[in-house]
Amino acid sequence: MSEQELARDILALGKGAACARGIGNKAALLDKASSAGLPVPRGFIVTEEALNWMIRNGIAQKSAERISVCRKLEFARLAGIDSLPAPFAVRSAFSAEDTANMSLAGFFKSRLFVDRDRLDDALSEIWSSALNYKESLRHDVLLMAMVRAEHAGVAFSQHDYLDDLINFTTGTADRLVSGVVEGESFTLPRLGTALPYSHSIPPFAMRLRTLLDRIRQVFAEGDWDVEWADDGNCCWLIQIRPITVSPRRNEVFTIANHREILPELPSLFMSSMIESCSDSLFEYYRTFDATLPDKRPFIETFKGRPYINLSLLSEMMRTFGLPTRLVTANIGGNATEEYPTDLRRMFRKLPVLLKLLIAQLQSVADAEATIAEMLSRTEQPGETVQKCIETLQWLYKSLVTAMFSLTQAMGWPLLVLRRAGVLEEHNSRQTTISAQMYKDLEALQDLCLNRPDLKVPLEQGLIPNDSQFQGLWLEYLKKHGHRGIFESDIARPRFREDPSTILSAIVYPVRRKVVSPSRSLAGLFTLPIWWQASRAIKTRERLRYFAMIAMERIRNRLLNLTEQRFPEPSTLWDLDITEAKQLDSGWIPSPEFWDARRQQQLQLASFRLPDLLHRFDDLETFSKDRMIAEGAKSLNGVSLTSGDVTGIALVLNEPTQVKHRHGEDGDTILVARSVDAGWIPTFARVCGVVVEIGGDLSHGSIILREIGLPAITNVRNATSVIRTGDRITLRAGAGVVEVSSTAAG
Repeated sequence: MSEQELARDILALGKGAACARGIGNKAALLDKASSAGLPVPRGFIVTEEALNWMIRNGIAQKSAERISVCRKLEFARLAGIDSLPAPFAVRSAFSAEDTANMSLAGFFKSRLFVDRDRLDDALSEIWSSALNYKESLRHDVLLMAMVRAEHAGVAFSQHDYLDDLINFTTGTADRLVSGVVEGESFTLPRLGTALPYSHSIPPFAMRLRTLLDRIRQVFAEGDWDVEWADDGNCCWLIQIRPITVSPRRNEVFTIANHREILPELPSLFMSSMIESCSDSLFEYYRTFDATLPDKRPFIETFKGRPYINLSLLSEMMRTFGLPTRLVTANIGGNATEEYPTDLRRMFRKLPVLLKLLIAQLQSVADAEATIAEMLSRTEQPGETVQKCIETLQWLYKSLVTAMFSLTQAMGWPLLVLRRAGVLEEHNSRQTTISAQMYKDLEALQDLCLNRPDLKVPLEQGLIPNDSQFQGLWLEYLKKHGHRGIFESDIARPRFREDPSTILSAIVYPVRRKVVSPSRSLAGLFTLPIWWQASRAIKTRERLRYFAMIAMERIRNRLLNLTEQRFPEPSTLWDLDITEAKQLDSGWIPSPEFWDARRQQQLQLASFRLPDLLHRFDDLETFSKDRMIAEGAKSLNGVSLTSGDVTGIALVLNEPTQVKHRHGEDGDTILVARSVDAGWIPTFARVCGVVVEIGGDLSHGSIILREIGLPAITNVRNATSVIRTGDRITLRAGAGVVEVSSTAAG
């Protein structure tokens, strides 16, 4: 082979010859990128054929331990390499690297800032590093001009995310990719998507954003690991390879919707059941748009609590071009960043949005059909624990996905009504099936007021031996006995099993609903919008009402199937669903198992997690023993009703039998993490409510508006900052609660 023939085995990047020559991905992808006009530094591929020529002609020597280049590379001049400005980046480009299944990142050597007279040493070191690899491979090497980078790093572009994950450092990225320095990280919204309202990005980010968009145009949507360098004027592509293992992103999770319906620490049984439904729940949205992510978790469990992936829901809204505020308004909680409406995306996603709109218009009829199926399917929940769990999973998925449509159907009307200032005016004139639980206590409470002799047994948690009372009581249980405190956790007893909170509420008079605001002109004009919202609200509460009938049936069946297995029937709920299924095959947990499980649950109960967290947060800082309440004197939230009240704070994690407080200290103001229909007895004994999390559209918020109690929601850290006994003032219309004096001690 002549020196001229050798020159053909040293390939200039950008000529498009790498694939035809069988060059591995690392060099071939850069060759393709350069050929497509992407900004790739000038360079050459020194092929394995060139190496073999060097060995045959005495320019290089090969032994079992090392490949050495033994004299200056005169062939570089013949191949045009001498025209490449020094210093060089000399990188391995062996065929085993950067495949779809294995990257071998850092396995072989690379050298940066190589002077012209040290090129032979660099090549020797890189080729020699391949000798440790036992599989066969091509020994190609990349020789590229160095970029004088001001910033450099890596970018992960993944089809399941609207934002690219960026990790960068000043100067070149060699210490970053080798793990010597941590660098800085941020997420970069893709070109063609709106930036959030408040978003601080480094100055090079817009050039990098354009580069990544061009990469996706050339290489198509996929999962790409991109190494880049920015010199202040141009963002260069240094390397591109398929992502073999997806990085874990620091996504945002919220317990907002679950806090409303689950206790502070849900049962292990229920948490594991909810997490098992994660994929199928988000699949509901994929039926409208198949381009939505299919591998990202919708629900993850943190310290025994199931959290919803708020980042995923927010990105779904951005995909549709809708403002992310619609998500947090619907389910409660707060996103770390809010994105505006994107009209261009809305136009592109118009077919999807039309399908979603049709689903919203049909949501009431669909929910009624779901109710009928729930009642039919749970008449016989199952003959085994596994079958009952499968029925419960189906029930939960059916309930939640039906809720999705109804919540969307009521979301935009309520947003309009709130901004028009007429939401309370409309809502105060409505009574849902859940709020009816509150009204239906009136007959029992009126009887108790007229019959003081009934008070003593009621205060003791006993049902009076009185025919008139028992008749009204049985009628109440027939309608509402299947409801309960944190009723969405199947482990929690229903009112017919544990009526103590209802009985204690009967002793005290109901706080009558405040007078509805008079009709305004804006209220009259918005009646059609309210009609749409009202239908969805009422149906959503009906759906929940009948779903709880179905859940009670499954609960009773599971307890019947396992009543002989445990000393206490409630022990079942301390198993996760995988463990519970093993009961069908005769498994009996040992005493040691239960000791370990009790310790585990006690440890989980010691945490007080925030409503919003990131995947990488240090959750140990949220242990109750380590938490220090903020010393705030004024907290802000979202107004649910109007009215100003002052009283003594009663901080509760769940409803308990607490007497209504009157006297010189004033009335009681409830401060709770979240509320739902199970709190209705407690509402009868307080003059105002402060809720930590819930959103405008939560079940608890709807009930509070219908009852008319002064109330606000989304008051972050309320149960940490406010303590029982603090004297507080609630200005519900302004969405403010003030701590005027603190409890002693």
